[in-house]
Amino acid sequence: MSRAEQGRQYRTIWRWHFYAGLFVLPFILILSVTGSIYLFKPQIDRWEERAFRGLSTQNEVAADRQLSAAMAANPGARFHHYRLPEQPGDAAMIQLGLADGSQREIYVSPQGQVLGSLDPETRISQTVALIHGSLLLGKWGDWLVELAASWTIVMILSGLFLWWPRPFTAAGTFWPRLTLRGRPLLKDLHRVTGFWIAGLVLVMLASGLPWASAWGSAFNWVRTELGLIQGPQTWKVGVEPSHAQHDHGGPAASTQPAPRSTGLPLSAFVAMAEGEDLAFPVVV
Repeated sequence: MSRAEQGRQYRTIWRWHFYAGLFVLPFILILSVTGSIYLFKPQIDRWEERAFRGLSTQNEVAADRQLSAAMAANPGARFHHYRLPEQPGDAAMIQLGLADGSQREIYVSPQGQVLGSLDPETRISQTVALIHGSLLLGKWGDWLVELAASWTIVMILSGLFLWWPRPFTAAGTFWPRLTLRGRPLLKDLHRVTGFWIAGLVLVMLASGLPWASAWGSAFNWVRTELGLIQGPQTWKVGVEPSHAQHDHGGPAASTQPAPRSTGLPLSAFVAMAEGEDLAFPVVV
């Protein structure tokens, strides 16, 4: 390839890199901020539930009594699941499906008294997750975030092409030349910083895109064709009850016990879960 052709190729890729950067920068800022906030989901959830923690442990009642109290306070509701208290003295969280189709988290004291409730759709961590996944724009926002993430890959790969030294010099490639001034120094800082974070960003994108619509469907199709999974599987946030979605706060033991069909009371399932010494949140 002649020098003129190399120059045209470089300028073309530079334009791709530049316009991709202009497009994805606002999304990168939003996703970085919301993703960083979501890392503190357990702490945020505990703060929202502060009124339901640190209660008396005297005269405790069984989980069945707590469930009965929650159901009595919400006529016509359906039981979804029971979350074991994190610490002795914490209220149990019982999620119910209300008659109008909405969900409610009912907090019941160790003594079986209904203390209050929260709407899982309006919790801080859930709102942050929705901004992170769809910008609060529903399906269109989901597609927009996925498009921005895809173009971020284009930006990184084109940036690595532009970063490649011609000719090779360690200074300005692996560390910035701090003796420079003005735009040359800014260019060095941009190139070197971009190189060192490129791998991490690509890993973050590769691990996050399976939750997007198009990438998630394609990912599942490939795994199915390779025989790695059997039956339906979704990576898309939104198919399970919202409070259990995208929960990076810790592993949860989640079952759907349906005591009426098994003949076992809720307390039996709670006792089994307590015996497993699982990390919070433990959901039955």
